[in-house]
Amino acid sequence: MTDRGAIVQVEALLFGPGLSSSGTPGVLVVDGTTVRVHAVRPDPTATAVDAAAPVASDADVVAVQLREVGFGRPGLEFAWDSAEGRWAAHVLDPDAAERVLASPTFATTPQARALRASRHSTSVRRSFGWTAVTLFVLFPVLLVGLFLLQSDRIVDWAIRRVPIETEVRLGRSAFDELRTKLDLQASGPAHDAVQAIGRRLTTGSKYRYEFHVARNDEVNAFALPGGIVVVHTGLIAATGRPEELAGVLAHEVQHVELRHSLRGVAKSVGLRALWAIVTGDVGGTLAGEAALQLTALRFSRAAEEQADADGFDLLVERGIDPSGMQAFFSTLEKGASSAPPALLSTHPASEERSRRLATKLAALGPRRFEPLSFGAWPPR
Repeated sequence: MTDRGAIVQVEALLFGPGLSSSGTPGVLVVDGTTVRVHAVRPDPTATAVDAAAPVASDADVVAVQLREVGFGRPGLEFAWDSAEGRWAAHVLDPDAAERVLASPTFATTPQARALRASRHSTSVRRSFGWTAVTLFVLFPVLLVGLFLLQSDRIVDWAIRRVPIETEVRLGRSAFDELRTKLDLQASGPAHDAVQAIGRRLTTGSKYRYEFHVARNDEVNAFALPGGIVVVHTGLIAATGRPEELAGVLAHEVQHVELRHSLRGVAKSVGLRALWAIVTGDVGGTLAGEAALQLTALRFSRAAEEQADADGFDLLVERGIDPSGMQAFFSTLEKGASSAPPALLSTHPASEERSRRLATKLAALGPRRFEPLSFGAWPPR
């Protein structure tokens, strides 16, 4: 490509009367308002571009039509009609094509402006198309990433919009899944004690609680969304007095009242569970997954601290000695090093937790509580 003042001269592939249908190497010359083409002379010794024999008449620039050509459309076609037929010069070098387009001859022509406008429109459409494709492909990944990064906020926002009826239905569905695996004790001293303490702790609640005793030697208890609480006989047997059982029940009740279980299952089972809970579409498969998650759900430290603190206050409010809560959890923590009870797999122990409860006891000051009485303890 060469420039001579206002003249622009670039290599091109030429098409026209008497030229090969696959194109003939040559040059495109832009001089003032005139455009012309030259084919390369067949004489192999004539290498100078200026020595090429002209094969077409000059064309006025206003008669030249422009369009993009080439693989990926990197080049330009300059075409016009003459008495001999139609001529075209394909400038496939993108830089050379842009040099011609930016020359004083073409820069301000209507066809150049139209080409630039077309390019801009195409660029916008391509950009939009690739953006749409990228979003379509990445949306699931972005959604999961957003859920992981903002899971607490998303879950809290969603849980606030869940009706109690939906929460109760999820808890009931999960309990129905679990029931076949539980050996429930429908009567007896242990059953009666759990029922009596449970009623005392939950009077006036927005939930209609159910308290169940399961024959199981594991030291464990858990609460399901909506107010279903299950206590193992192994936990009852590990308590030294009724107030210790009351401390565990108060803690589990607060997990329900604060909707910790609902939050936990939504985060554990994932976005599908969150959507099902919010919309109320709680199916059997989800209930089965929720049942497995709820019995092994490990609450966060913040949730444990909140359930401890609110459970402690609930005991005081209902006239039950809260020292039983601190005593029971302290006993579990001391024996956790050799054989940690199942309760500590879902309610992680910490010295800080025990100290916090001890601090609340000390702050309570001298207070007389009527002892809970259920006969011989622990009940059988």
